[in-house]
Amino acid sequence: MTGTESRMLPSELKIRPTTLSDQHLVEEIFSDERLAAMGDTAFPQGYEQAREQLLALMEQGVMKGWFVELPGFGVLSAQFYAPSGFEGTWSGDTVTAPGVETLGRRGIGTACMALALDALFADESVHRLAGQVAVINPAALAMCDRMGFQREGLARSHMATPAGKRVDAVMVGLLRSEWAGAAAVEQRLLAES
Repeated sequence: MTGTESRMLPSELKIRPTTLSDQHLVEEIFSDERLAAMGDTAFPQGYEQAREQLLALMEQGVMKGWFVELPGFGVLSAQFYAPSGFEGTWSGDTVTAPGVETLGRRGIGTACMALALDALFADESVHRLAGQVAVINPAALAMCDRMGFQREGLARSHMATPAGKRVDAVMVGLLRSEWAGAAAVEQRLLAES
């Protein structure tokens, strides 16, 4: 494909669990500057807490988290997931690392999330992944569609942007039985190319 960005594929990446020694990566990925660069699609009130408590909660087993890396480049994204109040139901988020845009690749978020979902659903106690995606973030909605999430509803005026504006959020969900796996996602991506 001459003249177009190549697509990132899950098979190119490595995933590793977070450890307490990764605090510097968390601070870089969730820095105020990074969140400002993300504009209205970032919700800093949650990320301030993440910077301070994320790794400790993962170390305690309360949350699950991984860094997805591209060999020769480094960390592409942080993936973190937490129980959401009902047995077997989890919610999560994915945040790309600074500098990812310099790769000139498309589909980085999809490739990273596919590996994280393989790791998450490897835990037999995880039955469902549920989330909310701001309607002003069409790239994240498209990524959820590619992963096989079902759009389950709309939460009106659900999220506050950094500017204080309230926006609707699409409620999405993915059952363990619906997750086809990172390899299947990669095959779909290759078929689309």
